[in-house]
Amino acid sequence: MPDYRSFFDRDYIAAFDLNGKDQTVTISKVEGRTLTGNNGRKDKKPVIFFEGREKGLALNKTNSKTIASMYGNNTDTWVGKSLTLYPTTTSSPEGTVDCIRIRPKAPAPGKEKTDAAS
Repeated sequence: MPDYRSFFDRDYIAAFDLNGKDQTVTISKVEGRTLTGNNGRKDKKPVIFFEGREKGLALNKTNSKTIASMYGNNTDTWVGKSLTLYPTTTSSPEGTVDCIRIRPKAPAPGKEKTDAAS
């Protein structure tokens, strides 16, 4: 049974899309986008997209730094690289919230999954 949150319109993947499991994906492109937060504040963020997936992942500074530590600061070099996403929680002004993080080690070749976040 799908998570009820999956029925709402949204442009990017969320922690519940990972179904409680690690998902290994390959980056197909990186774009800079201006996103509007719940408070109406606009922020420019990198958004990564994955091979075979429609929705991307809007990166926060933590996840951006994790990818940069593996593949360098130049986002052009991230394309074609694999990484592993995992669901977890973090503290925010609203309390503890679900989030997606990136494992800080490049996955072994051939670990991409076909059931990764859409």
